[in-house]
Amino acid sequence: MKLLNLLKNNNYPSILAGDLSEFTGKMNKKQAQHFLRRLTFHPTPEQINQIIGKTPAEAYDTVFGDGNIPAPQPTTSMNNWLTKLEENPLDDLPLDIRFQIEGIQKAHYNELLDWWLVQMKNSTFPEVEKFTLFLSTIWCIEFPYDTEALIPAPLLYRNNATLRKLRFSSYKDIASAMTLDGAMLLYQSLFYSGGSAPNENYMRELMELFTMGIGDLDTGAGNYTEADIREGSKALTGWRTVAYLGQEGAPANKPFETFFVRDLHDMGSKKLFQFGQIAPITEDENTQDLVKAKEVDGLMNILFTERGMSIARFISEKILRYFCYSNPTGSDINIINQLAQYFYDNNFELGKLYKKLFTSNFFFSEELYGCQIKTPTEFLIGLQNMFGKDLDKVQSGKTRKMMNTLEQALYDPPNVGSWKAYRTWINTNTYPLRVQYANDYLEILTDNELIDFAKKFEDFNNFDSLFINLISYFLPIDISMKRINDYKVLLANGISTTDWATAIESNDAKVAQGLRNFVKRMFATPDFQLC
Repeated sequence: MKLLNLLKNNNYPSILAGDLSEFTGKMNKKQAQHFLRRLTFHPTPEQINQIIGKTPAEAYDTVFGDGNIPAPQPTTSMNNWLTKLEENPLDDLPLDIRFQIEGIQKAHYNELLDWWLVQMKNSTFPEVEKFTLFLSTIWCIEFPYDTEALIPAPLLYRNNATLRKLRFSSYKDIASAMTLDGAMLLYQSLFYSGGSAPNENYMRELMELFTMGIGDLDTGAGNYTEADIREGSKALTGWRTVAYLGQEGAPANKPFETFFVRDLHDMGSKKLFQFGQIAPITEDENTQDLVKAKEVDGLMNILFTERGMSIARFISEKILRYFCYSNPTGSDINIINQLAQYFYDNNFELGKLYKKLFTSNFFFSEELYGCQIKTPTEFLIGLQNMFGKDLDKVQSGKTRKMMNTLEQALYDPPNVGSWKAYRTWINTNTYPLRVQYANDYLEILTDNELIDFAKKFEDFNNFDSLFINLISYFLPIDISMKRINDYKVLLANGISTTDWATAIESNDAKVAQGLRNFVKRMFATPDFQLC
């Protein structure tokens, strides 16, 4: 496939010598585009102009804001079910009732995804949703789980809200919050864990996938043992969430909240790693608040103290893969170690790590431009951000359905290990679909909308200036002179450069057709799949 050949033929050098010192210069257009391609789903022309001439640190403050923006409001329809409990469809119910409840849950799930996609399509700063999505690709939760079970959509909404709120916070705080998150309790079976039979699923995934990995990325030493899993699991017994109507033991009037059942908690001592100790508790201490503080938060203290650098390396590599370079190798441990040390020294604060990375000379190194394949989210949301027209206004749920066929169904990854990403996003099925979907989108754009899009670029009435701006906007890497000449012919559509200004300012139909031909060719070129 041409796209994979394109990546294969680009011999991106090792990032062994990555320089994390601050890039203090003012960004030109190419640098501004790169900055926003990685920190957003795709920038609008206006957003690019907003940060050209700023230093990365100034641009970072613009794009990130102060982190205190209000949470987006659910729709009126969502408010009708966000606190409404349904019966557990897997209880002993007649099949028609079970199928009815499952149908309701699936409808709510689809509505939640449509709502989240609307938030992603909000193209204003500060950027929130890409960092929310990044965390959700680590702390994976599947709406359909355990073959037949479904996680109620209100729990997924709460999970999403927590990740959004904590997106720039301490990773340790995120780990604590996710451990008692209602959707996670169900998905990882802590919902069924008790003192006499601790469930080990979550503790295993907490260490293997969510925090530190099986072995340290640098030293290769094992990070934990089966005994650590068993002991940690004991500390997490007794937690439940109010997930279903008529749920035995659930507190009244607290739909979808997490609660503690003292009789199901292991009150004994727990020992993890070499020095991690959780002391036994008394009956008086066996309360929700004290067990959370002494055992859940205590467990996080042990993990982040005893395995702090392993966690820092593991998460730094995930950030590197997601935002910079999807295929780091063992030789790239130098840059990972630099990031990890900074992360560790700054109390695992994600916001500080992001700023260190995104304002560094390394982030703006030439090797990183155009070396990523767009995720389905970046592709579909970016397409709509480019031109400013919402697919879902044309057909309800269109973006979500396209996401599913491009193999990134939100809250439904292939497994708890998330999507493999990078080259797996492109295959003989998804690549033609990407081109088809882009062309379908182009069809809904009117001639005037295409011309209005072109007029967003500086010097749009100068053909050569507009052409250069369009090429750099659509394609993140340099192309050959032959391709440049071919694309110029498409855009001009027979209009001479001397007549271009008059033609575009009068919204000439030939200009619109030239733009349509040009954009369609952009959608077909493999480079368009890169960011």
